[in-house]
Amino acid sequence: MLREMLAADLFQWMLVFARLGSAVMFLPGFNSTMVSARVRLLFALILSFLLLPVLGGKLPPSSPSAIGLFLLLAAEIGFGIFIGLMVQVMISALDTAGNAIGYATGLTNMFTFDPITEQQSALMTGFLNLVAVTLIFASNCHHLMLRAIVDSYTIYGPGQPLPFGDLSQLLVRTLGNAATMGLRLAAPFLVFSVTFNTGLGLINRLVPQIQVFLVGLPIQILGGLTILMITLPAIMLLFINSLSEGIGSFLNFG
Repeated sequence: MLREMLAADLFQWMLVFARLGSAVMFLPGFNSTMVSARVRLLFALILSFLLLPVLGGKLPPSSPSAIGLFLLLAAEIGFGIFIGLMVQVMISALDTAGNAIGYATGLTNMFTFDPITEQQSALMTGFLNLVAVTLIFASNCHHLMLRAIVDSYTIYGPGQPLPFGDLSQLLVRTLGNAATMGLRLAAPFLVFSVTFNTGLGLINRLVPQIQVFLVGLPIQILGGLTILMITLPAIMLLFINSLSEGIGSFLNFG
C-alpha cells in the first residue's frame, strides 16, 4: 500500500514538474545564461513539490502503459514550452521597439551582448531588455507568470488532447499585439526621426555646401538620447502593463 502511494505521488510530481519546469526554462530572467541550469532545475523541482498538494486533485491517475506515460509527459512538456514561448513573444515587443529606436537615434550599428536573448543585439534593444527584466522582478510580475502556469491546469488538464486550434489563434494574436506594442513604444522616436530627417533634407537642398551627415548625426544622437531619458519611465510602464494584461488574457484562451 505504501509503495503504491509513493508511486502515485512520484507520478503526480513528475507531471507537475514536466509542465512547470519546461515553462520556467523559457521565462524571461529565468532563462538567462547568468542563471545556471542547476539553479533553474532546483527551483523548478522545489516549486513543483510545493504545488503538488494544490494541483494533486487535477492530475489523472498513473497510466499502466509506458506509451501512455510517455505521451502524457510529452503533452505536458509541450504545453509548458508553449507557455514560456508565449511570454517570450510578448517580450519581443521590446526588440521591435529597440530596433526602431536605434534607427531613429542613429545607434543602429552599435551592438552589445544581451544576456537576456543570449546573442549580440542592438544597443537599445539590449538596454530595454535589461530594464524590462529588472522591472519584472521588482514589480513581482514574475509571480503573475508562475500563477499563470498554475491556473493553466483549469484550462488544459493533463491527459486531455492539446487544443492546437486555440493555441495557434492565440499565438498569431499575440504576435500581432507584440508588433503593435513595439511600434507604440517607439512612437515618439519615429516622430522625431521623420521630423529630423525632413529638416536635414531641407537644409541639404537649401545649403548644399553643408555636410548634413557630419553635422546632423551628433545632433540626432543627442536628441534621441534626450527623448529616451524623458520617455523611458512611460515606455516601461506601458510595457509592464501590456505584459501583465497579455499574461492575464492567456488564461482566457481566446
